[in-house]
Amino acid sequence: MSVFELLPERIRRLVEERGFISPTDPQAMGIEPILSGKNVLIIAPTGTGKTEAAILPILSKMPSGMLLYITPLRALNRDLMERISWWANKLDLRVSVRHGDTPKSEREAQRIAPPDILVTTPETLQIMLMGRKLREILSSVKYVVVDEVHELASSKRGAQLSLALERLRDLTGGFQIVGLSATVGNPDEVARFLVGSAEECVIVDVSSKKSMSIEVVYPEPSDSDRRIAERIYLDPDVVARMSYILKLMDSAKSMLIFVNTRPMSEILGNRFKLLNSRIPVEVHHGSLSAEERRKTEEWLKSGRIKAVICTSSLELGIDVGTVEVVVQYNSPRQVSKLIQRVGRSGHKFYEVSRGFVLVLNSDDALETLSIARRALNGEVEAVRIPKNPMDALMHEIAGLLLLKARLTVDEIAAHIRRSYNYRDMSYDDLIKLLEFIGNHPARIAGFNGIELYRINKRWLYKYFFDEISMIPDTKQYLVVEEREKVPVGLLDEPFVAEKGKPGERFILSGRAWEVVSVNEGVLYAKRWKKV
Repeated sequence: MSVFELLPERIRRLVEERGFISPTDPQAMGIEPILSGKNVLIIAPTGTGKTEAAILPILSKMPSGMLLYITPLRALNRDLMERISWWANKLDLRVSVRHGDTPKSEREAQRIAPPDILVTTPETLQIMLMGRKLREILSSVKYVVVDEVHELASSKRGAQLSLALERLRDLTGGFQIVGLSATVGNPDEVARFLVGSAEECVIVDVSSKKSMSIEVVYPEPSDSDRRIAERIYLDPDVVARMSYILKLMDSAKSMLIFVNTRPMSEILGNRFKLLNSRIPVEVHHGSLSAEERRKTEEWLKSGRIKAVICTSSLELGIDVGTVEVVVQYNSPRQVSKLIQRVGRSGHKFYEVSRGFVLVLNSDDALETLSIARRALNGEVEAVRIPKNPMDALMHEIAGLLLLKARLTVDEIAAHIRRSYNYRDMSYDDLIKLLEFIGNHPARIAGFNGIELYRINKRWLYKYFFDEISMIPDTKQYLVVEEREKVPVGLLDEPFVAEKGKPGERFILSGRAWEVVSVNEGVLYAKRWKKV
């Protein structure tokens, strides 16, 4: 019997309408325990129907209770809204997204008529837990889905989310939680991180069932490569790697070219433009504007371009259509990254994911061969879950203090030790942190050895909202195309301080630009045509 038979008739009809003939492995193994109300961690490659494995059994129980769907990226929110909306609209369920860019009018509409399904980020959940009306809305949450758990668990954002989920448990009286993850080396620990004080979790691991082909390549320069290198002033080895990519591009309808840093994506993108400005390739990374990224994603999906040079911005499940081949430019440094990136090709579960790693030198080759072997054998690194990060904890305590004017040490300790990240935090370390808060120059709170108490609520609010993000913050300048006034991307302040003079040139989005002027956090630029 198909696991789809366990779903109510109204869901089964939609499954047939959607064209799902038989369940994928994550669906076959995950739907039943989720239907029965268990906490579940699903570990599976991209393109295996993880999202439907989580939401179909939850939708079967709705409209009883609210579904909160948490993702690490706003771009993922956009894709998920489109994916979930199809099911929600057919079932007369309201679905909405909420993050830092959500218009005020939409946030107000959510407050007046709360959605049945809310897609959000960890930071926005933190903010929602502070508002009286928003807490009232969240109190109806019965189901939580955390997407890309591996991405969150390895960072301080995960510690912050873990604490927020414990507050949400207090608010709701408990909820069912489902986590979706790429391949990890320590699934048991990631599951404990996911459920926190709820403790029990079923692990559905189908990560080893996706077929994968990985080829490590060191292209030798041809005579043609040497002539081209001399013409455009590049090293022949660089041109040889670019030529190899172009050959792959000729035989594939679409491909992703992963690099390890944003500067390298810009350098490689500009080198292709130097080689031939008509090569159908664009650049994608987090410092480009949302409009630029969306345009590139749509161009790849529609076939207007054949390749995208990207960083981890396209490593997660953002929809870019069918990808036939993945190229990793130089060693990926981690087994998990190689698996995740190569897994973006051959998106359907039964297809083989094809990846090519172009190495720089012999050391790069040896490292990559070891990583590739481990990837094919399923020997993945463990996710390193941060233990007792104090900045995330200080932020959580500030949030608690905004809701309650006085907190005892025992109250704080009992709350934070329910989080997996802070399960072993010593009483002495907590006291030291509370003393630090009490002696903070901003005087946001006082500490008498027994209680932490609020002093200056206005400054406490300012601290809470200024420090809401655990993502390392560097002041950046918005780059705007001078004539059309269209945002292009972001440049870090140190770069603008050194190179932000009118007439200076730089590369962004794989193109050369010339600085026109800088004014109040905005750098106006025009395309430089001489390259």
